[in-house]
Parts: sequence; C-alpha cells; structure tokens
Amino acid sequence: MPLPSPAPPGFTDHPIPSTPLKIRLWPAPPAAHPLPILFLTHGGGAIGGNHFVPPPWVVPALGGRYHLVSHSYRLAPQARLDEQLADCLAAVAWARENLGAILGAGRVDSGRFVLCGGSAGGLLVSLMGLGMEVRPRAIVNVYGLVDWVGIRGLDGPGEAEWEGEFGREELEAYLGNREVGETLTEALFWDEKDVIGDVKLGERWGTDYLKYTKRLRLQAELHLYRSLHPQGVDRLIKTAMHPEKFADEAALEAFILSLSPVHVLRKRLEEGRTGYPPTAFLHGTGDVAVPVQQSYDMAAILKQMGVPVVECYEEGEPHVFDNKYTGPDVPGWETYIQPIVEFVDRHVGQ
Repeated sequence: MPLPSPAPPGFTDHPIPSTPLKIRLWPAPPAAHPLPILFLTHGGGAIGGNHFVPPPWVVPALGGRYHLVSHSYRLAPQARLDEQLADCLAAVAWARENLGAILGAGRVDSGRFVLCGGSAGGLLVSLMGLGMEVRPRAIVNVYGLVDWVGIRGLDGPGEAEWEGEFGREELEAYLGNREVGETLTEALFWDEKDVIGDVKLGERWGTDYLKYTKRLRLQAELHLYRSLHPQGVDRLIKTAMHPEKFADEAALEAFILSLSPVHVLRKRLEEGRTGYPPTAFLHGTGDVAVPVQQSYDMAAILKQMGVPVVECYEEGEPHVFDNKYTGPDVPGWETYIQPIVEFVDRHVGQ
C-alpha cells in the first residue's frame, strides 16, 4: 500500500474564531495584480477525511495562479449534512473576508473564487453553488454524489464479513451517535493507521492532531465499515441525515431532496429559474461508489439551463482515480485535467 501523499510545502494554518473550523492556505507568489482563490472541500463520505492535503493534481494545475484554501467541516455521525454545508459556507465567507489581511494589501481578489470538491466534497460544493449570494466563478465537481434518490437500490446483496478493532454492533450503534462533544473536524481518509505511524503521518501532513487515539481509530473503522458493506446508502443516510429527528418519512424525504442538487436544479428548471455557476465534472465511468450517471444527470440539467459545462469522464476508472494525476507529464492529463484548468481559468478571468 502506498504512503499517503504529503502536504505541499509553503502552507499556513488559520483557525476560524468562535468555531471549531480551520483553513489551510497555500498562497500564490506576489503578482502584479490581486489573484483569485480556489477553495478545496475534502471528501470522505461525510464521515472521514481532512483538509491537510489537496488532491495531487490541484497544485501543479492551479497553484501559483490561485491562492489555495482547504477547509475543515464537522464530520458525521454527530454533524448532519446541512450542518456540514453551513460549515463550508462559513469557512469560505471567513476566508474571503480575511485573506487580504493575512496576505497583505493588493494580493487577493476575493470576488473571484472557485469551489472544488471531490466525492462528499463534490456534493458540498454543488450545494454551495445553489445558494451563495456572491456566486463562485466556477465549480469543479469531482465524482460528487448529487442525487440521493439516484443511488438507492444500488447496494450489493447480503452482508460481508467484518474484522476490525471494533465490532459490528459497536459500529452500527455509533452510526447513530449524536453527542456534540464527540464531534471531529479532522479524521483519516481510509487506512492510514495500517500503513504509517501517527508521528510519521503527522510529519507528512504537517499536523500533530492525528494521534491514533481510540476515538480517531473508531472514526476510521466507522468509515471503512460503512463504505465497504452492503446497504451503504441506508447507512449513509442514517449517518449524515439523522432520520430519527424527522416526524415521518415524508419529512425525511423532503429533507433528502433538498440536499440533492439534481432534484433542486430540475425543479428550478421547471420553474424557469436558470442561474448556476459554470461547472466542470471529473468522473470515472467505472465508479461504483458514486456512479458516473450522477454527473451525467447534473450536467444535462445545467446544459438545459444554459450553464457552461465541461465534462471529463475517464473510461473504466474507479472512485478517487484522480490521485494518479500528479503533474502534466502523467498520461491522460491533457485529456482529463487540462480541459478543467482551461475552463476554470476562462471563467475566473485569468
């Protein structure tokens, strides 16, 4: 198993006052004019992941011409999806307001910004695009789940065996844990604790936060368990939607649809409302975690609305396939990454 990618050098970390949230900033070098911001929203199925390392392709593709800002948000199962969305909006608003003071006068154009997210982050940036007063110049949705209805019924049959530090019953129970005091804002993405020690991982990611405490190990196994097992969609709804808080199934369904960009955009199109930021899609056609049909459907609706769209679908590739794109010399970059770079630059005004 490969080692986790290290954090690119040159970053600074900034807590957001009066919140548990943080941003990590990779500033672009001083330029003759203020530069735009690229916001990165990490994935992890609402329950895993952190903001310490950007996707490997982002820095070689867009670094140096954009100030890169990666942000945290509260994780499930304690935080519900709408609370995670509120965290993302708060982090973007705070950074847009404060980056100029952090970097100095004349370096930041906070009115020109882009939202980029992968997987659960792709869902979150797509939701952010629905309601921001100041719209991003572009959104990059990387294999994001954008239609909760569209993934129902896709789970495999039966139950898989489970072996881990924490038993099945303990993990199932913790999916319903809502204790605010146990909420994490940073977790592991997948199996880092089995690949590298926490000290070495902290050195690679530039943080002393990720000690392999029981709580962090539990979160990591919770993510693995829920992601690898059948009925993952039902477990994801239990984890991220908190269905027990709704009066009935109809109320829960309405909430789920309100957090499905495809449903919201389809309804807006029927009402004659057509505004949405230009959007780029990156997805593998072999993705079984988030089927590529999700991107097809959202792109089709946006095109009906007259929204500029670019679609980059790599044949046969699974979820998180873009980690292989570490620079322009990697085969496929010109076909799948460069069109997104050019799309973003064009709409930001680079």
